Amino acid sequence: MTTIEPTMDWDKASALVREAQTVLIVTHVSPDGDAIGAMLGLAHALRSQGKDVITAVDAGVPSKLAFLPGAETVLPALNGVTCDLVVAVDCGDEARMGAVGQVARRSAVPLINLDHHRTNTYFGDANLVDLDTVAAAEGVLDWLDRLGVPVDPAAAHCLLTGIVTDTLCFRTDRVTATTLAKAQRLMDAGVSLSDIVQNTVSRKPYAALRLWSAAMPAVHLEDHVIWAVITHEMFQQAQYPGNDDAGLVGMLVQTDEAYIAAVFRQREDGGIELGFRAVPGYDTSQVAVDLGGGGHPLASGATVFGEPPEMLVPRVIDRLKAIVRSVSTPVT
Repeated sequence: MTTIEPTMDWDKASALVREAQTVLIVTHVSPDGDAIGAMLGLAHALRSQGKDVITAVDAGVPSKLAFLPGAETVLPALNGVTCDLVVAVDCGDEARMGAVGQVARRSAVPLINLDHHRTNTYFGDANLVDLDTVAAAEGVLDWLDRLGVPVDPAAAHCLLTGIVTDTLCFRTDRVTATTLAKAQRLMDAGVSLSDIVQNTVSRKPYAALRLWSAAMPAVHLEDHVIWAVITHEMFQQAQYPGNDDAGLVGMLVQTDEAYIAAVFRQREDGGIELGFRAVPGYDTSQVAVDLGGGGHPLASGATVFGEPPEMLVPRVIDRLKAIVRSVSTPVT
């Protein structure tokens, strides 16, 4: 993998946001808690400074994240936009911004790229890509500190949600004492960690269990790689409200015999969403990049068009098995 040195254009990004009056904030398609938390947290903070802020993400905020303050203001699409600045949060590349990102780019205004993925393509006019942060929400908090912008309870609620969800409630290998200190600071703003956990990592709708039950009979485990396919029909039968896997890939990677997990999800538009998870010591990010996606070594993904599942699945699984074979000291 070609690695680009991390870029932190603090001064340029700060100047751009200070000069702008109307700011459009977008995040990635199929947004997770960090994507929405970082977007809304930044929006609350900038509004407190008198900025006019527009937030948008393809298809809007998932129902499971509707509890976040300001979720109702997020637009599910953009037909056009007039703004002075675009900020993309938690997007590894331009394509991840989806249709709202395409509209944003047509506005021909500067774009700030705030992210934490190693596979980021540094597509912004100013880039705030900090590989040491565990979540985009943590990067937002760091930037607000540099701007001297206070974090009110609404912003803190959103940012802590981003950190909690992207670390699986502080269980991932990149969590440090600094991460925990920032989380404590956000809690000190009046945010209930328990409420966030109950609304995110600790609860699932019954439809998610129906989706899992449809996919589980065909789960495969070979050579320490475990995988499942979720068809469009399964989504319909389960009446699951989202287009994600309801956390299935994260559950599969907990299997004792598995080092890497993959879930393939069929979309209505014919694309296939791939989600990868791995235990420490195994890196799935290059496979994701080669498929047009990106992410972290232990959590990555991509969207593939034009290749049927019966061809895509075995091709990708072979790549993942090769990763397992390449590691000289297996996980025990």
